[in-house]
Amino acid sequence: MSADRSKDVLFFDLDGTLAESKRPLSEDMAAILARLLAITDVAVISGGDWPQFEKQIASRLPAGVALDRLWLMPTTGTKLYRLINGAWRAVYAELFDDATKAKILKAFDESLEATGFKPEQTWGERIEDRGSQITFSALGQEAPVKEKEHWDPKFGKRKVIQADLKQRLPGLSINMGGATSIDITQE
Repeated sequence: MSADRSKDVLFFDLDGTLAESKRPLSEDMAAILARLLAITDVAVISGGDWPQFEKQIASRLPAGVALDRLWLMPTTGTKLYRLINGAWRAVYAELFDDATKAKILKAFDESLEATGFKPEQTWGERIEDRGSQITFSALGQEAPVKEKEHWDPKFGKRKVIQADLKQRLPGLSINMGGATSIDITQE
């Protein structure tokens, strides 16, 4: 009996696996990914939104790559992008409505006040609305990688914030991502 391999897909996280946090794929990694795409489908998932995926992956792959085998899953998989008729297009996006967004933003403000985790220095926006995901980045969206690595290496600070948010936002998915982030998506 032969195995049906028609549905094989390799899944990879983006930041910290295929590339450094918010950095484009290296030439070597782009070449490796191109070789994989020649033999199987590849899905890449991360907390970042589509513009980050375009910058880190889609624009970095060499010419002639089997892009029809690439599945790009921004915002923790709450969006899916595929190459359709020569352009990257959203296949789906599980977007929040305005009322839910407002509730999440209020909960972040209350939680950060209650838990006291406000760093002395930040780089860029700390809370970002990605449509299908609201992301808290403790040090800001533009924080240097070295600073991120030292802020919460054992997840202790984010676990406290996460637990508080779970009480404030029942029915939503609240997960840690990257080195300093908490991502909220549909359950």
